Amino acid sequence: LEEYSVSSFLDYLGGGTEVSLHVGIDFTGSNGDPRDPASLHFLNGQYPNEYMAAIRTIGDIVVPYDNDRLIPTFGFGGALAPTRTTSHCFALNGNELDPNCAGVEGILEAYRRSFSWVQLSGPTNFAPIINKVAGMAAQVDGGERYFILLMITDGIIT
Repeated sequence: LEEYSVSSFLDYLGGGTEVSLHVGIDFTGSNGDPRDPASLHFLNGQYPNEYMAAIRTIGDIVVPYDNDRLIPTFGFGGALAPTRTTSHCFALNGNELDPNCAGVEGILEAYRRSFSWVQLSGPTNFAPIINKVAGMAAQVDGGERYFILLMITDGIIT
């Protein structure tokens, strides 16, 4: 009988593995008009909407393990100003060269501001964000970084 131990995620963190959180947010029309209180994207200024609550809940758990706390955050399925061309992978902060948001608050701020230049559209297409983050992961040598891609969506996949 051979015995062996299985390392936990915390063992890897304790051993120096870095966490790199990435976020993708659904801007497809199936979420409903952001001006409608029934929309998952409804912003009323008093209470967080469903997307904001998910970002806060998961971000507050994962971000403290991200060494630099700079979170590349992308949107998908939104029509971008000024051309209103639908994009399936755009930097939520509007800066394609540096899509990083500073922690949970930076993600939430970029999310709130995005509605001034992103219109809900569609269809749902995860592949461009998955490929983008996979490409970022492939650039890291040594396998000492654990990449997490959090995709926040309404669940309607077309």
